[in-house]
Amino acid sequence: MNEQELNIALTNKYMELNSLFTQFFRENSRGPIKFENRNRGQGQILNIIRNHGTITQKDLVNQLDMRPQSASEMIRKLEKKEYITREKSEADKRVMNIHLTSRGKIAAQQSDDFRPIVLEALTHEEKEQFDHIMNKLIAELEPQVRHKPRSRRGRDH
Repeated sequence: MNEQELNIALTNKYMELNSLFTQFFRENSRGPIKFENRNRGQGQILNIIRNHGTITQKDLVNQLDMRPQSASEMIRKLEKKEYITREKSEADKRVMNIHLTSRGKIAAQQSDDFRPIVLEALTHEEKEQFDHIMNKLIAELEPQVRHKPRSRRGRDH
């Protein structure tokens, strides 16, 4: 298989894996087996804040794949649940910094116990290799996606 054919095959396999992961999470987030999907909604927000420690509301919204209005609504809900606090930056009063509360840290850590069954097929070494490869791909792709304005449904630009 030449380089171009291999690139196409790998891309197709990745897209299939992504689709299967999405279906797996969707099917397993309902019913008797319930888990918080850290990669969506409020779980995603808690995870991002936990990884940053402190993050501005603008930076948080930029990392989420949703409209700013939807993100702001989720942020308000998390604040109401006392999972996060928002406070104005000392350096720039127009900037809102977001932090996890102790209650929010507990909620974010609860999902750490989640282990997708599919990853049990990999050895610890293979998981580390997979993690390394995903980090390389994310580092390559993220600057190309994050810094370009995205068109959003329902937004006028």
